[in-house]
Order: sequence, then structure tokens, then C-alpha cells
Amino acid sequence: GINAEYGGMERKDLLRANVKIFRETGEALERVAKRSIKVLVVANPCNTNALVCQTYAPSIPKEQFTGLSMLDHNRTLAQLAPKIGATTDEVSNVVVWGNHSATMFPDISHAVVHRIDDVVRPVVEVVDEQWARDTLVKSVRTRYSEIMRRRGMTTMSTGKAIADHLRFWTRGTPVGQFVSMALPSKGAYAIDEGIFFSFPVQVNKYGEISVVSNLRLSPFAVEMINETYKELKEEAKEALEIAEAL
Repeated sequence: GINAEYGGMERKDLLRANVKIFRETGEALERVAKRSIKVLVVANPCNTNALVCQTYAPSIPKEQFTGLSMLDHNRTLAQLAPKIGATTDEVSNVVVWGNHSATMFPDISHAVVHRIDDVVRPVVEVVDEQWARDTLVKSVRTRYSEIMRRRGMTTMSTGKAIADHLRFWTRGTPVGQFVSMALPSKGAYAIDEGIFFSFPVQVNKYGEISVVSNLRLSPFAVEMINETYKELKEEAKEALEIAEAL
């Protein structure tokens, strides 16, 4: 029942169009859903739509709402793996920080590649830093537009990302590995509590998500994270104002 994103539509217009839908969805969940429900929001802007939905279902624990950043996570893997002569299954611990938007930050500074001989090697040892900062970031940020231009839909990649997100949420992440999910901040990395932000996360076998909070960030990473955080705060403020006025 959402208004899908389409070419030429401004992101702020999309936000306004979907706030009403996600307020009503949250209210419906509050009335009839089990308190143990798990909610994954896919429709854009998914971080802020998830915030609106969660806000209007206040008796459901916040941590049971997530937004889909796995799509951008998978796109980062797909760009990185061939660059280093690996498969996507051999690479782990990339991170997509922040908003599912043109400000997202695909970060490979903590990624590792697992070789057949069981050697685990940091990706930064084999990838040019300038490529990671320029080519990779731009490619992941614009991949949606590129796919829409070529194919007119992103159904398959989105479906794969949903399946991956739910698999990790229900079965847990592999030991020592983390993935990207958008969830309400509890203050990690100086992100205001409640803002739905894509973080590196680990999930235990009970489906409990925890943010990997001890990653060392370069000045460049801090700059990129602050950029997407600023956008998310502005989106969140606008969306909740619209929702309250309905």
C-alpha cells in the first residue's frame, strides 16, 4: 500500500506521501499485532518510514522495528568482491552507515576476505583507498538509479536483500561477522537515540540484534557518517511533524 519511488520524484515528496501510510500501519500494529512481532520496513525512505511506524506503535519494543539497508550492503559486496578477485561469500564485515539514500556511506575499512586456505586478510591491504572513497561510494549510492535506467525495476535484488535480512534476524550472524541493518539508535557512535540509522550489527541465535559499537573510525568515515546523520535528523523531524498534523 505504499507509494513506490519512481523517476523524477523528489525524496521529500515521497516522504510526505508515505508518512500517512506508515502512521496508519503503526496504529494498526498497535491495535492488533502481537508484542513479539518483527517489522522490516522496505519502502523508501525506509529509515524514516520505520521511525514513523514505530512511533505509532509505542507498546511494541523499538528494537523489533528495522529498515532495509541490506540492499546497499549487498551492493557493496558485489562491487568489492570482483575488485579483489573474490566471491561475495568470501568477503565479510562491510558496513553501510546511515540513511538509505544518496548520503549512505559504504565502508570497507573493517572488511576481511576469507580464502580457501583459511587465511583471513583485511581488505584494506589489497584495495586502493582512493577507489574505496570515490568509485565505490559513488557506485553504491547511485546503483538504484543505474538499475532503474537499465531494467526499470529492482525486484530481484530487493527480494534477495529482504531474504538475507530476515535470515540473519531469525538465525543469527556467523561468529565474528557483522552485517548492516537500520534500527533505532541507542546512542552508539553519537547518533541520537531513536533515529533509525544503519549500523554494523550482530544477531544472536535468539534474534536479538546488537550494534557493533567498538569500530575505529577514520576522519573520513566520521565526515561521511555525520553527513548522512544530518540528513536523517532533518527527515525524521519533518516526517514526525507531518504525521502529527494528520
